[in-house]
Amino acid sequence: MNERLIPFVRGVSQIDHSDPDTLKDAFMNEVIENGGEYAVAPSVETCLYEISLHGILARGASEVDAIRDWITAANAALANPAGEELEADGIITMHPPCGTPRNHNEEIANAIAERDCVKPHAFQRMPFGIS
Repeated sequence: MNERLIPFVRGVSQIDHSDPDTLKDAFMNEVIENGGEYAVAPSVETCLYEISLHGILARGASEVDAIRDWITAANAALANPAGEELEADGIITMHPPCGTPRNHNEEIANAIAERDCVKPHAFQRMPFGIS
């Protein structure tokens, strides 16, 4: 991402999305001025239109689909600049760091000691003096 991404996304959001020619012109001009790629025909490998601009890549079945996908990806990149993984519900879940690290060997030793100190009930002294 660079310093031109935010102004471009703001400008594109003000364009009437029912006017695809204006959107296409805006993207072509931005690619020419700032570098990037704007495929006006589907690529041979993917059979999709591709737009690569400001470090964001989007593909679509048509030019308009690629533009819409790029706008969606750009808004997601602006909302999540650290690139953390989004879950299906669209929320980034933060997990606090684990408190005290667990010592696996100590846990095994404690489990064995606890197991060995328990006396089985079947071998306890029988009542009424019968042994």
